[in-house]
Amino acid sequence: MRRKLTLLCGCLLGLSVANAAFANPVAPVTPSAQPVRFATSTVRPWGMNIGGKEQGLLVNVFNALHRHTGIAASNQLQPYPRVIYSVYSGVVDLAVLFDSPSARENAIRVGHLVDTRVLIVARSGTKPIDSLEQLEGQLVGYIRGSKYGPSFDNATHFTRLAVNTMEQGLAMLIRNRLDAMAGTDQSFYWAMKQMRLGTPQLSKLLVVGGATGSLYMSKNSPRQDLIPVYQDALEALHKDGTLSEIFSESHEWGVPENWPDGPR
Repeated sequence: MRRKLTLLCGCLLGLSVANAAFANPVAPVTPSAQPVRFATSTVRPWGMNIGGKEQGLLVNVFNALHRHTGIAASNQLQPYPRVIYSVYSGVVDLAVLFDSPSARENAIRVGHLVDTRVLIVARSGTKPIDSLEQLEGQLVGYIRGSKYGPSFDNATHFTRLAVNTMEQGLAMLIRNRLDAMAGTDQSFYWAMKQMRLGTPQLSKLLVVGGATGSLYMSKNSPRQDLIPVYQDALEALHKDGTLSEIFSESHEWGVPENWPDGPR
């Protein structure tokens, strides 16, 4: 009888353990074990996929951050408006955005990355202007989702037309479908070099001012513990010249030879 009771207790204990295992399955891998998710704009030269290979200024930044931190990470190329949505919503953890009140309100600024200049360009022969007010009544293109500062973003005296790429905007400008095109210096010079454009076709109207790009983390990201790590990485990449080299004017998509005054 004692042996039967022992066997019965053993069976009941085994059944209890099995039920507990089904009721409390092994916990899924914690977020910290998952790769950090980046999103990168497909506005050239920031990010692009050529021949199945991801490349571009911000792809190079992503690779540099990955090498410096050693943190497992994945990168998604997305249209810039999608990048903004992805980091605001938490679809991705990190992205580089142009600094703006909206970016600072909806995401966590990790650190400064790059300074750019915002230019207004028109067809060759157009006289330079002194202020945005002189664009009154004109149709001005800009890259969809981009923010170039309140004086441009909130202007009501000219019409802004969003385009998907700088190449599209410049093609529309040359064909008289736009009066002017706005964008950052890096985007202009890369597109001009690809399209073999320069002073015979285009001239600068105005330097609107500067725009800065920073690394932002989503407020909905579970990886906010890594903010100090990425802050230290950005500081180190600034100090050792890595970021200066990535954004250098002498880069392969630098200033077209026939627009010699350059971006600075």
